[in-house]
Amino acid sequence: MQTFSKNHDEITPWRAIGEFLNGIRAGNVPDGVILDDIGTTDPRIPPHGPAPLFNVREKHIGDPVQLFPHTVKFDSAEAAADPAVRRWLDMLERLRPFNVKGQIAGVHRYLSAVENFPAIARVVRTLSWTGPVIRGHRDDDSADAALARYVSLRHLGIHTERLRLVWLADAASGSDWVVTAVLLDGRWLVLDHYHGDIADDDAYVEAAPYFSLNAVKCCLHWRQVDRGGDRNGAEAALQRLAGQLGFSRA
Repeated sequence: MQTFSKNHDEITPWRAIGEFLNGIRAGNVPDGVILDDIGTTDPRIPPHGPAPLFNVREKHIGDPVQLFPHTVKFDSAEAAADPAVRRWLDMLERLRPFNVKGQIAGVHRYLSAVENFPAIARVVRTLSWTGPVIRGHRDDDSADAALARYVSLRHLGIHTERLRLVWLADAASGSDWVVTAVLLDGRWLVLDHYHGDIADDDAYVEAAPYFSLNAVKCCLHWRQVDRGGDRNGAEAALQRLAGQLGFSRA
């Protein structure tokens, strides 16, 4: 019989999802009390109307596939045989019987317990619309973590128009990171790799988005501080995005 040892990275996510599923069956509240307030929205259908992301301005700038084309070499057979990828996909299948609140909490907890996930990142980065994640110059794993959450939730059937990857900036601290946002009952829920609890976008008082995307659209974002501020706000967001993605503006 073949034997092997598991390191902390391999064993922690399984323990996390196992504890989560047992807790759900016992009637415990999932991580993120904000989920208690969510009703019975069908996540498989698009939202009925616009819901401002983080209560800021938004400008649609195009299709990510056309704006940020990229190609990635990918061995699907190798990925399918990777233990980390197989555990991730198996976890998603185990979450299918639960409602959308349980699925969101389960995905967030599982991926929060993975300290690094290069195998999963290699899989999700192959999607044709992920150019901004690939081109980004980041010192953290937040973009890959956010993308893995997005792809996980999309795999579970949440509609594309209910999902966003969101680039946040905190002017006070100079922080810049990427989160996943999910729209349910007209509220954007935020899955942040650096916070275990799930919150809504109103909780992000200091941080504001400057860019977001899903599989079909890219958007610039800014806070409108005074009359006539839209042009300056959009330009500032574009400049920040250019710096993040490593291209210059003529």
